[in-house]
Amino acid sequence: MLRFFHNPLLVAKLAEYEYLIKGSKKQSTIEYKIKRIIKDVTGKIFEEIEVYNSGISIPKITKNGFQATAIYIPELKELLVIYRGSESEDISDWFYNYTGIVSGENTSQIDSACLFNRFLKRKILDFDVCYKVAAGHSLGGHLAITVELLKKIYQRVYTFNTALPQLKQLRKYDKKFNKKLQEYFLEKDLEETNKLQEFTSNYYAKSAHHIYNFVRKNDFVQSLNMTVGTFNVGKTIEFPPIIKKFVKPEEYLTEEDTYELDKIFGDFYNRLLQKNITPNNVVENQKKVADEFIGLLVERIKTPIQKQISNLRLKNEEQNNGGSKVADSYRTFKAIYNYILYLAYSGIIPDDVIKSKGSKDATSLYKKVMGDTSKSNLKNLLKPLQEFYTLTRAIYTLTHAKALDDVEGWSEIAKAHDLPALYDELVKLKS
Repeated sequence: MLRFFHNPLLVAKLAEYEYLIKGSKKQSTIEYKIKRIIKDVTGKIFEEIEVYNSGISIPKITKNGFQATAIYIPELKELLVIYRGSESEDISDWFYNYTGIVSGENTSQIDSACLFNRFLKRKILDFDVCYKVAAGHSLGGHLAITVELLKKIYQRVYTFNTALPQLKQLRKYDKKFNKKLQEYFLEKDLEETNKLQEFTSNYYAKSAHHIYNFVRKNDFVQSLNMTVGTFNVGKTIEFPPIIKKFVKPEEYLTEEDTYELDKIFGDFYNRLLQKNITPNNVVENQKKVADEFIGLLVERIKTPIQKQISNLRLKNEEQNNGGSKVADSYRTFKAIYNYILYLAYSGIIPDDVIKSKGSKDATSLYKKVMGDTSKSNLKNLLKPLQEFYTLTRAIYTLTHAKALDDVEGWSEIAKAHDLPALYDELVKLKS
C-alpha cells in the first residue's frame, strides 16, 4: 500500500526546506511553507498539520549541531521526521562528521536524535500507531539510518546522498550487536576491521529492507563513506553523475590512510574532551579546536622524529625502536597529506597544498629516512614539516562557507551534493 509520504520527490523538497528553518522563524510561517510544498508537489491541501522543529521546540538538544523537523498529518495518521544534513557554516556538524562518522567516537547527534523522538512521542497522541517515515540528506541520512537500526520505529526511511552509518557508534548502543562482534573479531588491524564492516552490513540487512538511499556517486560525501567502520545498508538507487571530471577519494587515499584517519580523529575527539571542549561548546571554541588539531599532529609526526634524534645521541637500547616510531610518524603524515591532496584536487579547498614544496620535500625525505634513520636525514625532515602543519589548517576551511566562495571546483561538488540536483531524476522515477 502506497502511503502519502512514500513520495521521494515530496520528501526531498521538504528535506530541502528543513535547511531553511531557523529558530527565529514563526511557527505559522513554517506550517504555511510546508503546506505550500505539499500542495505544489501532490496537489493535496491539508487544513491541519502539526510541525515540531528541534531548534524551536527543544533548543538544548541542538547545541551540538543537531537539527530535525517532524511533520504530522492527523487526517492520514502519518508522520515524517526529517533529519538535517551538514550546514557548511556550522562547525558543530563538521566536527561530528569527522569525530563521529569517521572515527565513531562522537555520538552526540545520535543522542539528540533519540531525545527528539522521545519528545515527539509525548507530543503526538497517535505516535505509537501512526505510520512513520524518516528522511535525511547527507549527515541527516546518516542519522535517519542509525536511529532506525537502533530503535526500529520507522516503516520507511529515505536518504539522499547519505553519509553512511558507523559500526563503532552502533556497538555503543546495540548490546546484542556488540556481543556478536566480540565473539568473532578482535579488531586489531585493517584486515580485521574490513571483516567487521562486511559482517555489520550482513547483520543489519534484515532490518533494512525499507531503507532507500538515493545517491550520486560523484559526491564529496564519498570521502567520508570510504573510511573505516562505515558500512552500506538498505537499497541504493544511483542517479547519473553531474560532475564530468570527478576525483574519486581512492585515487589519493589508500585503505591504510583511512584507517589512520580513523585513529587520528578518534584521538582528536578524546583530546578535546580532556580539555573540556565538547560537541556542545565547539562553536565558541573554534580557534582552540583548530590549534588542538595542529598540536595533535605535531605530537604524532614531529615528536617521534625528535625522540629518535635524541636516541641516536644517547645510543641506548631505545634506538632499536626508532625505525618503528618514524614509521608511525610517516603513517600519520601520509594520511593527512593524501586527504588534503584529495580535497585540493577536488576543488573543495584552495590548491596551496598542491603547490607546496615543503610537503613534497617531506614526502621524499620520509622515504629516505625509512631506509636510513641517520641524524642528518632526520634533522633535514623537520624543516619542511613546518610548512605542512600550516597547510593542515586547510581542513578547517570546510567549516566556513565564505572560505569556499572563491574555490573554482566547489560549486560543481556542491551541486552534486545538493538535493535540487536529484529533483529531475526523482520526477522521472515517479513517472
